[in-house]
Amino acid sequence: MVELVSLRKTNEIAAYVRASMDRKGDRWTVDTQLKKIRALSEAKDWVVVNVYEDNAVSATKKRRADTQWAQMLEDAKAGKFSMVVAVDIDRLLRSTKDLNTLIDLGLRVVTVDGEIDLSTADGEFRATMLAALARFEARRKAERQIRSNERRRAEGIPASTWKAFGWTRDGKLIPEEAAAVRQAFDSFLGEPSLSIRRIREDLNKAGHQTARGSEFSVDAVRYLLANPLYAGYIKHYSSGELYPVQGDKFPPIVGEQTWRAAVAKLEDNVRRAAKQGNQPKYLLSTIGLCGKCGATLVAGRNGHGVPTYKCGEHFHLSRQRELVDVMVTEAVLTRLSSMDVHDLVMPQEDQGPDRDELLTERNALVERVKELSPLLLDVHQPVVEITTAIRLGKARIDEIDAHLLDRSVSAAAKLLAEVGESMGTAEQRAVVESKWEALDVDRRRMLVDELVTVTIDPIKPGHVKFDPDLIRIEPRRA
Repeated sequence: MVELVSLRKTNEIAAYVRASMDRKGDRWTVDTQLKKIRALSEAKDWVVVNVYEDNAVSATKKRRADTQWAQMLEDAKAGKFSMVVAVDIDRLLRSTKDLNTLIDLGLRVVTVDGEIDLSTADGEFRATMLAALARFEARRKAERQIRSNERRRAEGIPASTWKAFGWTRDGKLIPEEAAAVRQAFDSFLGEPSLSIRRIREDLNKAGHQTARGSEFSVDAVRYLLANPLYAGYIKHYSSGELYPVQGDKFPPIVGEQTWRAAVAKLEDNVRRAAKQGNQPKYLLSTIGLCGKCGATLVAGRNGHGVPTYKCGEHFHLSRQRELVDVMVTEAVLTRLSSMDVHDLVMPQEDQGPDRDELLTERNALVERVKELSPLLLDVHQPVVEITTAIRLGKARIDEIDAHLLDRSVSAAAKLLAEVGESMGTAEQRAVVESKWEALDVDRRRMLVDELVTVTIDPIKPGHVKFDPDLIRIEPRRA
């Protein structure tokens, strides 16, 4: 410690300022803190070598390695200053652990309202008492907050004081935000679904902001999809217990089963990402079909490193991905170039089964298929019956997915919305191509899945070159 202190100039100091997380306002703004510290420095003939500023960082919680507090400690170890100056001890620390860290570094702590010299027994005692009092106040405040949250949950009122996206602060529905929430759930649960990244971009492009007034991040979208408040429930996050919202405030925006389906998919995405990465990245992944067994295609590479589409369940086929994509893209563009946007929107007179009921059935079938699949490894189980049950379950899931596809918001209809009705085929083709080029892979996949069925047949004996006749691209009924 002696060597460390000797390297420092006694008049060189570090200014530490922290913006409070108090949502009710704070007289000690960052500018005010700096003004006070600089005034004291000039009076004492000190030199401020660096300012360390933390925003929205609580002094009562562990401060991460990416905070300015952590950087200040590193610079202190390097002997860049001899003192740390803050407007008051509460602004600097609220735990004896942080205090001991400063003591071990041999630093002096100076506050605008009085100097504390940690190199002396008296200064260390005073700082310890102040830190203990600050810790006591923080703990008492936290206990009051916990009791308040428990009371609000018991009364069916959200515990958070932030304005939840979709409602006003007092729980009244905001129609445009509620519509954005429903669209986010539909996009995430649709077939094919949009990635969370794409949903985030759509929300930000539409000008929506989170409850804290910032742009949506990937984590913010995940939080939105997992938030039970949108289904009319308040969650106690330490126990996981759900409390129904009471009264007319915070009316549900989506059905409970829709929310539960989103949560289940989020959890499944985490498990799948750990094994094989995120959602499909290629045009026909999980969309194209194997012509021999009907399994969906997956992307891969052959023994020469050439990108391919392969049968997702067996070794029935492997075909050059880029050549297949060229054929599929041409088929989709040709169809779009000859279509009228009005032909894509089906009348909504007969809505069929309730969406939430279909989602409930779909989730149950998906879980059943997952439960049945491991039984095939047991030699004592009836293979034919299990295989049949799995096949029928997957077929019903496909039927439900077809029902859940909202034709009134057709991806093709959206793309053609700005195409002039009086355009000729060539003009429409040029506009369609430019729009296609601007789309990300998620939306291109939606168009492919909506407009065509792509089936790849296995090669015939003796064939060695790419055979376009083995790529069957059949238009779907508009």
